[in-house]
Amino acid sequence: MKRKIAALMAVIIAAGAIPSVTFTAFAESETASSQSQTAENSNNKASEEEQMKNALALVKSRITIPEEYSNFSYSTGENRGMKTYIFTWTDPTGNKSYSVDVEGGIITSYYAPYEYNWKPSLSSQKPSYFVNKAMSWVYKVNPSMKGFLTKSSVSLSITSSNVSVQFKRSFGGIPVANNSVWVTVDKLTGEIISYNGSWWQDAEFVSASDALSQEEIKEIYCGEVTIKPWYHIYKDTTTGKKKTCIVYEPQNSYVYDALTGKHSSMEDDYAKFMDTDKYDHGVAMDSEGGVIEEVECEEDMAIETAVPATGVNFSDEELAAAADLSTMLTSEQFKALIVKDKYMDVTDKYMVQNFDIRKNEDAECGYAISCSMMINNKTDHRSVNITADAKSGKIISFYAYDYNEKDNKAELNVKKANTLANSALKYYFGDISGEYKADTENTAPISGSGKSKQTSRTMNYNRYVNNIQVSDNNIYITVNSAGKVTSVRCSHDRDVDFGDGLIINKETALKLLCEQQDMTLKYNGFLDLESKPHTYLQYSMDSWTLNGVTGKLCDYNGEPVSKIKEQPENCPYTDISKSPYKKEIEALYEHNVRLYEGKEFKPTEKMTYGEFEKLLDIITGNGYEPMPLEDVPLEERETVIYAETEGGAYFTRMTLAKAFTRAARVDNCAKYTSIFKSPFTDVSAKDKDLGYAALAYGMGAINCGKDGKFYPNAYVTREYAYHCAYNYIKNSMES
Repeated sequence: MKRKIAALMAVIIAAGAIPSVTFTAFAESETASSQSQTAENSNNKASEEEQMKNALALVKSRITIPEEYSNFSYSTGENRGMKTYIFTWTDPTGNKSYSVDVEGGIITSYYAPYEYNWKPSLSSQKPSYFVNKAMSWVYKVNPSMKGFLTKSSVSLSITSSNVSVQFKRSFGGIPVANNSVWVTVDKLTGEIISYNGSWWQDAEFVSASDALSQEEIKEIYCGEVTIKPWYHIYKDTTTGKKKTCIVYEPQNSYVYDALTGKHSSMEDDYAKFMDTDKYDHGVAMDSEGGVIEEVECEEDMAIETAVPATGVNFSDEELAAAADLSTMLTSEQFKALIVKDKYMDVTDKYMVQNFDIRKNEDAECGYAISCSMMINNKTDHRSVNITADAKSGKIISFYAYDYNEKDNKAELNVKKANTLANSALKYYFGDISGEYKADTENTAPISGSGKSKQTSRTMNYNRYVNNIQVSDNNIYITVNSAGKVTSVRCSHDRDVDFGDGLIINKETALKLLCEQQDMTLKYNGFLDLESKPHTYLQYSMDSWTLNGVTGKLCDYNGEPVSKIKEQPENCPYTDISKSPYKKEIEALYEHNVRLYEGKEFKPTEKMTYGEFEKLLDIITGNGYEPMPLEDVPLEERETVIYAETEGGAYFTRMTLAKAFTRAARVDNCAKYTSIFKSPFTDVSAKDKDLGYAALAYGMGAINCGKDGKFYPNAYVTREYAYHCAYNYIKNSMES
């Protein structure tokens, strides 16, 4: 082991890695994985034939391929210095095949022939069965993974004939980034259908026993992170009015070496190890760039003569809208304003195109003009796209593009460019410019030289209220080295109550953050160009937003957020022990039919029609079409609309039968009542809904009691609805 560590350290030193790389005397490795890599290294010295035989033997010793799949083919290659193989076994018909991929000493993928069944179906097994089945198979196929898999997710559902299980790699209980395994299992047979794995071979990990504690790493994080309060503006979903909240957000993020608390060197090391000159077989990659050709289009404009209609009545709202439109600028009036504009350089020779007036929240009057003005002759080819208030003509934005680009080749003078932008800011937005401050990047030195010299810059002005920056409220002004303003854009929320701006201070905010959220500890890393893994034990703080007034973790609107609780795999309901349909309720829950959260199912409570439609939507694969309102009895429509059972409205058993026939798409047959015989003593042959009851009974969705009755007008309980849904699925599997 010491020699392996020393060899790896030599590679890092040769690559010029800085001392903070955490490969130390604490290093540990996966023994089985190391053995597989040693075998793979020996294979590099063997002949091509021997290497392929070794890889093929690896597969056949761990995976059984049926004898009838006798047609064998393969492909081989090399991925970052590691030998890869794809082996395929096909049956004589050529329609079905097994496929296995091998990379180094690991089987990375497996596909078995499989016919997908689209019918809803139920498994007698619990989710844990498929997790254990998948894990056992992976450990058999890749012994070096044994002990390092942690279940991430399992998707047992009614509408899929297979179960997808995902495992993530861990070491010492700590997750390893970018190392995962996906296994697909047949839901009814338990057979493995497919497998895919992403796994760093021969990876070594430093021990986490000496990692800094949460308190220590949080102190380091809080000492250097920059946080800032922001006003967020959002619409109240009830009133539609704009509201504000103040939130703290981090302005930077750091990834730390978990042992030292210094910034992780992983990104710098990655850049060094990707230098192909450091490898004997390195090849520099060339990139190809495409040329985008500009296509000119001609549009034929047809002018129709409008004929006024007669005998038409207008509503008061329509008349008011027409009167309001009469106060807005025409295209001729608007062009006259633009010709006088100080910075757009539009003359009378420009043609107005695509003149529109539409609702726009950024316009003071609520409507904005959107148009383009264009000139194209022997000397000029230029267009200006403009958005402005429809009544005042006040500019909201414009963008000018000169196709000749003949006057924009000199290098930008930053000082003059800022002076011009500041002047344009006051010219276009003088009434609100006092709320905006120039971004520090506006005056940054120019970047680039030679052919890539900077010839223009977009100046950014940020809005501040109560000395707090407002999110998404900015003014952008672009100027070029020829002294032209080429674009202006403003995003400014009006009629907003910002309050007094009183918030907790930054120190308190960070203290409260650390009380609510821990930093994440994980192994990260990369593979170099010779497929050697380099791993790092890292701490990082997950993204966060803190309410500036309460100090609670929050969403964009300042509302408190809580960590998502993972639902238990096994049915959690504590009140179904006496239900005659307990097993059906449990089985549906384990197949991800989860209408009700918490520990109470309330089996005898009335189910609403809205709830039952959600149930059908799940068991039919989200393809169920709700029953038209006119098909729902009048006394039940309140249930459909409001999903409530108060006030006497409830969902009946006969409506349930109708819903099942609609889900099975046989409801059109139900109207032929004469061809059906009633399976129930309380549904007569003359009942207009006999067809629905008979069809639902025939599908196995509904049944009668010991007395032979269906009780069509009785309400549907939750437990009975689940019982019927379960029977519907079971019978559809067999029919």
